[in-house]
Amino acid sequence: MDENKTLSPEELKAEEEALREVKEDEVREKVIAEYGFDEVDDSDRIDKLVKERVGSQKNLSQAIGQKIKYRTELQKKEEKPKEELPPKDQKKDIDPEELDKTLEEKVQKQLEKRDLDSLDYPDELKADIQRVAQIKGISIKQAVSDPYIAFKIEAVEKEKETEEATASRTNKKGGKTEYSLDNPPDVDVTTEEGQKKWEKWKEEMRRKHPTASL
Repeated sequence: MDENKTLSPEELKAEEEALREVKEDEVREKVIAEYGFDEVDDSDRIDKLVKERVGSQKNLSQAIGQKIKYRTELQKKEEKPKEELPPKDQKKDIDPEELDKTLEEKVQKQLEKRDLDSLDYPDELKADIQRVAQIKGISIKQAVSDPYIAFKIEAVEKEKETEEATASRTNKKGGKTEYSLDNPPDVDVTTEEGQKKWEKWKEEMRRKHPTASL
């Protein structure tokens, strides 16, 4: 049986896409666009998600590559002339359906892991999502919509908003923004007032960071 004939053009295209070399720059761009991250402020979260997605994609590519290899080997065995086949007691019997089922399960697990890794939630919440998916026999995406998980996600989001609001307030002093080496004032240096603010910031940074190059 030629298993290529059982695959639709869409499925074959999906396999080709999964085997395509993973480029970290492309993954990084997708992560930033998907979550609206700031490349500087959210660099740690961006790096973490990029690492997880690249790793998951590589594992998925390996699983699909293995599936294609086995499928090709089975096809060659079936096309080989019968007289060239070794005696039945000298060859290892392989059940194509069982093999295909095993490989499909492996690919599915890789897809589920990729979906789980793509979630920007704490590891503890990810573990709960995975547990609900396994108990109910549903996908990671479906588990995210589970009432129990939805409640926990809402709690995490509220906590995140509170932390961001607190961080924003701590960066304020007397109604003025506290500038740093990584957060210089946004001024127009073509004006006298802008030049004064810029020089004042540089003077303060030299005092706080003597080794900094300004």
